[in-house]
Amino acid sequence: MTWTKLEGGAEVDIENRPEGICKSCGSSFIWGVTKNKKWIPVVKIEDKFVSHFANCPGAAGHRKPKR
Repeated sequence: MTWTKLEGGAEVDIENRPEGICKSCGSSFIWGVTKNKKWIPVVKIEDKFVSHFANCPGAAGHRKPKR
């Protein structure tokens, strides 16, 4: 695995991962996998990789409800 550091500090593997389209805003992204084996949508903005949740206007709708 090749680890890529996101703008927020998390490390994800995005090499040879599938692409996806956000159901909220329609943007395309790459599915990355964190070191904890969690899937996360990642986008490239100005030579930096960031979580798609950082710039998606509908990000709050994708969060799990608090218990």
